[in-house]
Amino acid sequence: MFTRDVFLEGFTHEQWARLGDVFRPLEAADRRAARDADGPEGGVVAVTTGTTLRKVVSTRVGRVDVREQPWPESLEALAARHGARWAAEISTGALDELMDRFGERLSPGQDYLGQALEFIAITRELEAEHLITLFPWRIADWPLPSERAVGRALDLLCPSEKSLVLGVFEGGALSTCLVARRRGNGFDRLVGPDELARDLGLLSGDFRRDQRHLAAAIERRVGKIAVGCYGELHTFRELAGAREPGAWARAVAAQDLVISPWMPAVALPLGLDAGRAAFREIQELASRFGAGHLFSRQGPLVQAFMGLERPNFLGEDVREFLGFDPWALLVKLFRGR
Repeated sequence: MFTRDVFLEGFTHEQWARLGDVFRPLEAADRRAARDADGPEGGVVAVTTGTTLRKVVSTRVGRVDVREQPWPESLEALAARHGARWAAEISTGALDELMDRFGERLSPGQDYLGQALEFIAITRELEAEHLITLFPWRIADWPLPSERAVGRALDLLCPSEKSLVLGVFEGGALSTCLVARRRGNGFDRLVGPDELARDLGLLSGDFRRDQRHLAAAIERRVGKIAVGCYGELHTFRELAGAREPGAWARAVAAQDLVISPWMPAVALPLGLDAGRAAFREIQELASRFGAGHLFSRQGPLVQAFMGLERPNFLGEDVREFLGFDPWALLVKLFRGR
């Protein structure tokens, strides 16, 4: 995804650190309460040697005393006992084996995307050898796109010599931003707010207006923008913790987020988000009239979908191009896996 000579400029330490805050969910008391009401959170990892449990670590509470853990047990039971969404069992030495194989397969001309896909492919091998086990989704079930598919998607989103922009405002000022310019097969320049400040001028305090000044400064200093996403810091953090369908689509419709320039590659995910929200509304309406079972996972509509034959346009050519089977993924999602 990045060129070998990628250049980072225009960031202070504070501005760079703020990028990490943009998508960190708000931890207000009401959000924590909503999160607890939704069910399990985080994950738990068990490190084993054969049938012997060596270590248990929870992403919520840290290390757990292994003497208090019944073992062996299924990963589903382990996750349930710790109130976790997922669980993993890792054999002693599995991570060393992962890094050894990864190092052996790296090549000098390989880009970051190829390295990332190779890394995931190796974890699939270790899973097949029972050195790594995950619940509820196996690594083999993860849709792994091909390099060609990712490249085509990137071409649609950000052609060469154009940039992707994230602009974050807070308190009437520019909090931080990230401009990633693409050149060839990767991004060769990452630019922060310090590089743009001299061209930004005075801000009005309304990010919907100020994003235009930011965009103009970027085009003078970096080049043409393929697509930009602009908003207030609190909006990004609220959306990062939102689970209800349609949250992102509503934010764009209400101009709490501004997408500019607009392009079809952005409209597709927002349309899917809006479609999820519409389906949720239909489910709730049907439940009020006593017909909620029609839209449940075991209901006739979902079962009818499961019985459909694979469409012809999702044949082997599509599977080979994407690197995974989109129809099989869709069926798994409808099954609630």
